[in-house]
This record gives sequence, C-alpha cells and structure tokens, in this order.
Amino acid sequence: MPYVPGASAHGVRHVADVYNSPNVYANFVNIALWNNPQGSEAAVMQAINSPSYAAEAQVIEVDGETDETIVAQKQAALVTAGVITQADLYKGVTAGANPVTEDTTPKVAEDGTDPGAATVGSEVDATILWQGDLNEQPKTITVATVTKVPGVVFPYDVATIAPQNGMTVQDVCDNLRALVTNVWVPLKNQFPDAFMTCSFRKGSSNPTSQHPKGMACDIQYKGISKSEYYVRAQWIRDNIKFDQFLLEYKTTGTGQPWHHLSYNKAGGNRGQVFTFMNDKNCKGPGVVGLFDLSNA
Repeated sequence: MPYVPGASAHGVRHVADVYNSPNVYANFVNIALWNNPQGSEAAVMQAINSPSYAAEAQVIEVDGETDETIVAQKQAALVTAGVITQADLYKGVTAGANPVTEDTTPKVAEDGTDPGAATVGSEVDATILWQGDLNEQPKTITVATVTKVPGVVFPYDVATIAPQNGMTVQDVCDNLRALVTNVWVPLKNQFPDAFMTCSFRKGSSNPTSQHPKGMACDIQYKGISKSEYYVRAQWIRDNIKFDQFLLEYKTTGTGQPWHHLSYNKAGGNRGQVFTFMNDKNCKGPGVVGLFDLSNA
C-alpha cells in the first residue's frame, strides 16, 4: 500500500490503512473482514506467551546501544549462548546493503505540546499521564498503561527502577506524560492496531539511551507485514513531533520490525530519522533516512 500524503479537514495528513478498514458488505453479505484494530492487549499477551519471548527479552538488552563496538560484543555473546545465530546477522547485513526502496526526505524538527507536570501520588502506577478520546473512545492513560502488562510486552516498575537509573520518579513520569501526549496518542489514533513493546526500562551501558529516562517507546502493530512498517514510518515522520525516530529491523528472534520513538519535554527535539538493522544503522553511523529492509 503506497503512502500518499494528503490534507484532511484538520490539516493532518493520513494514509489509507486497509488493516483498520471496516468490514465490507454487499447485499447485506459480508465479503471482506479485516483485522480487528481493538486488539492491542491481546497482541501483547500473545507476544509474552510466544516461544521466542525468553530470547526476545535477552536481545532487547542490545537495543538502545549507540556504540557499535558494544553492540557487536553483546551480539557475539548472544551467538555464543545460542540465543541468535551468526547466519541471521549476515542476513541483516545483506538486506541493509540492498534495500527494497528508500526515502531520505528530511524531517522538519519541531517541538510539540507541553502537557505540564504529572501529579504523582503514593501509587506511582496510578499516575495519570493523559485523558481524552482515543480511537473515538474515552481513555485514561496511566503510568501502568505504558510500563506494565498488558499495556506493554516488557514491563518495568518506575517506582523502584527510576532511582536505579539516576532519575527521580517525578522526572520519569513527566517524561512519559510528554511522550504519550506528543507521540503515542496521535500515533494510536492513526493506527489503532499499534501496541507498545516497552517504554521506560532499566538503564544500560549506553548513557544516552532515552528509555531509562521515560523519554522513548518501542511500537509494533497487530498483524501487519514487514513492508508496512516502512509505509507507516513515512506517515510518522511527516505527522508526529519527535526527538528521534528509528525504523528498526532484525533477523533474530521473531524477526519482526518495530518503531522506536522518543520525545524531549525540555524542547529542542531534533527530528532525527534513522533505519537500523540488528541494532546498527543499516547504512553506517549517522546516515539518515528511511530504508525498506523487508527483504531480510
């Protein structure tokens, strides 16, 4: 399905999405039944219960590293442990060198809405990050929604882990609030089948990672093809305000792509757009653009 920008009545560009289309009837007979978009929690539970979940939990620890030397070391350890294979990594290198198509249109960097500070009480998980209509239904998003099962695949506890990451609970909640307001809500409204694999998580050896600060989230979609991740990435680049956006592919674990998005509530959002394969920039450090690596 090609991405064709076009202005709606509200000036927001959309992409026709057959995965979220209504059922089609002819003479009162159902002739086309599309995927039900209201399946985010079911998709999360399916991922958690899949045979590859344990391996995915180990591989995710590599995600977020910006030092390719560290990435290579961690991947080598996973190969030795039998979690991934060297052959799978070679497939990724080949795909990165030969993308199906590419789009290097630059992103106009801009800041979004400042939702203000979150009101954090004794129950951190109950902290409200956003309230309003989501997919035409009233919705309250709390800290638990974006950090605990069944809201995410990989859960982490803000109250206990934030101090371990050198962050205050208040700062993490404020960052999550800005992330949800500017990234998650507009994306979820456009793609109701979206679900988070994780947002906030424990710190890594990479001091620049935005996940441990509550500034980033990883997103997948229920029942779409690998090539569709590239199409949706174009819409995200053109319509979402973000600090960094990574279209990420992998040839390990489930082999499913994902979208990594971050937002900086302090402002100065960079609008960086990269494509990664197995946690490395597919075209080399610093190369910007979207590359369709669905051929992996």
